[in-house]
Amino acid sequence: LVACTHREEVISLRKVLRTVGEGAAKYKGGMLRRAGLVGMRPLAQSVQRRGLAAAAGKEVKLPIQLYGLSARYANALFVSASKAEELPKVENDLKTISEWTKSNPAFVEYINNPVISRKDKAKDMTSVSKGMSQTTQGFLCVLAENGRLNELTSVMKTFNTLMGAMRGVVEATVTAAEPLSSKQQKAIEKAIAGGYLKKGETLNMQVKVDEGIIGGLQVQIGDRFLDLSVQSSINSVHKAIA
Repeated sequence: LVACTHREEVISLRKVLRTVGEGAAKYKGGMLRRAGLVGMRPLAQSVQRRGLAAAAGKEVKLPIQLYGLSARYANALFVSASKAEELPKVENDLKTISEWTKSNPAFVEYINNPVISRKDKAKDMTSVSKGMSQTTQGFLCVLAENGRLNELTSVMKTFNTLMGAMRGVVEATVTAAEPLSSKQQKAIEKAIAGGYLKKGETLNMQVKVDEGIIGGLQVQIGDRFLDLSVQSSINSVHKAIA
């Protein structure tokens, strides 16, 4: 952790990472300067920082259970930010970083570059995140030191899902073999809302097309997965007669 300025935040985040199942040629220069990120700060810099240690004993329940590598880091970030009472700050920080990934190809190239050492990336993440919350800075250092900066975009997307769930937004992804009509989409939205949403929750549904499922639907609702595709039925028959 030598490369990271905020030791307490990094140590606390590492502890959280362990609880959600994540075990714990040189940078020749100029890439971040070419990206124009050095010295950039988020809009709200005047908010007082609070360390993670001050809220170490606070219990935090995740609003939704998500799994996978990006979820482990996103879960840890959500818990740490909650304990530090920095969720809004961290959310704004990640919006800023997300804009970097969209507008700065050099930044994306940098975080995905496997040649640059973890130590150098940790130092640079500390530099570009100045002005952000201590939780965000610690999070970026942990990603860099664990060699997971290439997962940054995925982790941010998963964190946004957690934030949406906290506000009562249920994410649903419907995969169909062919494009669905507006009438079909409304019917599916109504069915999901009637069968899976609790009082006060709202649905955010996305539709994808995958010809490989042949027909029917695959529906991901929060942490629930329903496979109603023709391909799934064919696979079941094959298993039954094998």
